[in-house]
Amino acid sequence: MVGVALMAGAVCAETAAPAAMKPKKPAPSSTIVVVVTNSRDVALTELDATPTGTFIPKAIARNVAPGKKASANLATDKDCVFDLHGIYADGSKTESTGVDLCKDKSVNLVN
Repeated sequence: MVGVALMAGAVCAETAAPAAMKPKKPAPSSTIVVVVTNSRDVALTELDATPTGTFIPKAIARNVAPGKKASANLATDKDCVFDLHGIYADGSKTESTGVDLCKDKSVNLVN
């Protein structure tokens, strides 16, 4: 009897293994529209958004003249918190961390 019980357990484990190896579906993502306003006196060369805790930046605005706006589509997962890194034509930089772009879909760059 013991041999039969062990054998049945082994069969169950073998049939359960393939189901556990199925690839996970990616988390649902959505796209938000972010409006970037350059209220500075110098042109914005590039603004990158990086999901907080990662190192994969995505350029969301490029070459935005002073006083102008640009909009960008940004794919998000369940978390909309991003770190923003900007570079200006005069070489200056700006950084904002922990920005919830789902809550406030606008970025106003000021002096």
